[in-house]
Parts: sequence; C-alpha cells; structure tokens
Amino acid sequence: MIYDSMNDCYTNLNSNILDSIKDTDTDTLFRQLENIQEPTLVTGVGGSSVVATFMAKVLSEKNHIIATYVSPRDIKYMDLSGYKNIISVSYSGRNIGVDVSFDNDLHHYLFTGNKKEGIDCLLYKMNEEVSYVSISATMVPLSLLFLYYCNDIKLLKDIISSDIETDSRNKNYQVIYGYENRCAAVLLESSFNESGMASCILSDKYNYCHGRLNLSRTDNYDLIYFNSFKDIDEMMISQLPSHFNSMIIIDKKYDDPVINDYYCSYLSMILIIKIALNHHYDISDMKELEDNDLFYLFNKEM
Repeated sequence: MIYDSMNDCYTNLNSNILDSIKDTDTDTLFRQLENIQEPTLVTGVGGSSVVATFMAKVLSEKNHIIATYVSPRDIKYMDLSGYKNIISVSYSGRNIGVDVSFDNDLHHYLFTGNKKEGIDCLLYKMNEEVSYVSISATMVPLSLLFLYYCNDIKLLKDIISSDIETDSRNKNYQVIYGYENRCAAVLLESSFNESGMASCILSDKYNYCHGRLNLSRTDNYDLIYFNSFKDIDEMMISQLPSHFNSMIIIDKKYDDPVINDYYCSYLSMILIIKIALNHHYDISDMKELEDNDLFYLFNKEM
C-alpha cells in the first residue's frame, strides 16, 4: 500500500478538520445523535477506539444517557440486555469489528465516512487520507462530535491553533490521566503502540498511587502527565520527576471535561507527531512488519 507522508498529514490536519465540518451534513448528523436517548454501547478498534471513547463521553454528558465504550470482541461475551443501541465507529465501515458489533438484536448505528446499506449511518465527509496511524481520520470525527457537544466553531478553531513542543525521543512512555482527558490518553497509547515507535502504559491518577510507581524501576520511561491542578496533581508533579527520564505536562485549560478532553486530544496528536519527528520516524508510513496483514485482516471467530 502507498501511504501519505506524515508531514503531509500533519500539514493538512487543520484544513481537513475544517473542510469536513463544511462538507458534512451536520444538521442531519447532530439530529441523529440527539435522537439517541437510550442506553448505548459504543465500539471501535485501533484509531476508531479513540473516537468511540470520546463518543461515549459526549453521549453521556450531552444526551444524559448511559453510554459505554467496549471493544468489539467484548460484545460476543457480555450481557447486552441493559442496552438498546450499539454504535460501531469505523471510517471505512468494513472490518470484522463492525460485523461482530452488529451480530445482535440491538439497534445498530455506524459512525463512518462511508455509507453502508441497511444500517443507520451517522455519516461524515472528509478528505481522503492514507496513513497507518490515523491522523485526520481520528481528529475529524472527534471534531464533529465536539461541535455536536458545544456548537462553538470559534472555540474549535481556537483549540486547533494550539501547539506543543518537546525534545522527547524515548522508546518507553507512561501516561497518567483522568476522566477529563481519557480520550487523549487512549490516543497516545494507540498511536505509540500501533506505530511501534514506542511502548506506552496508561494509568489513572489514583490507580497510579497504588503501586504503579514501581514501574519506573523496570525501564527508562518518559512521563506524559495531564495536570488538572488538584492536590493529587501537585503531589505527583513535585515527586515524580526523579523517577522518570523527563516529564511532559499537559495542563487543563477548560473546566468542562468534554471540551478539555478534545483540547488534550488535539495536543496529544501534535505531541505524537513531534516525537515522531524527533525520532525521524514516519507514523504514517512506518514500514510495517511482514506479518501485520495476517493480524489486521483476521475475519474469523473471535
């Protein structure tokens, strides 16, 4: 497969976001989202798991419903009786994860860039991007969900003008996060690990307090820390630097947990790209391993 270069994906990111907002029938999309008023599962894999995580939060906070992120395979094993809807997130709409998500009696929705017949599609438009680690294909649907939540295009434009710099080029990262930046943490984990650029471990802030400091003994980690200016953050920021090679702090800017998560997610995407540039590593075309398609194209029983 011929991939776009990471530099092109990075350069085109903001224009792709704004073009998608202009080209998508947002009135229809937002009306469809507003009509989801019963307990809902949201599922996605890879880069789509980032979008699904954010979508579950948006539906929970905006529609005031029970909305839960799950992996596609979970659906085969869990009790679905408490839920009425399932939303599968997939830009292509074509993978076994989508098929598994719809192999049940729930009401099915597909959040996608490609219409699928016979399914209620929550459809958006975006410029084509061919990238192993989804860049626009992650941030475009996140941006549309953000606009559904707050309907503030000026705020969105302010956020996507944000930037972050780093000289980090480690091969091991820990990320400490909370509810108000969960999507951003999932984005970092997915991007680091799927690209093979570095290994990444996620820890909730309070969960980290229960023994996870011991992880710093095993490898030379850099820490990415989401700071919400609480007592736990003050303690961690004062104590953790001696346990890590370096520490990247992303400060909370917005009190609203959905708006702040979008802001942190955008900065996290830029951070991933900046670290890749430090490594001279192209996460869009990273010369994947020969056996990758054996796993990626798996379509049998899960």
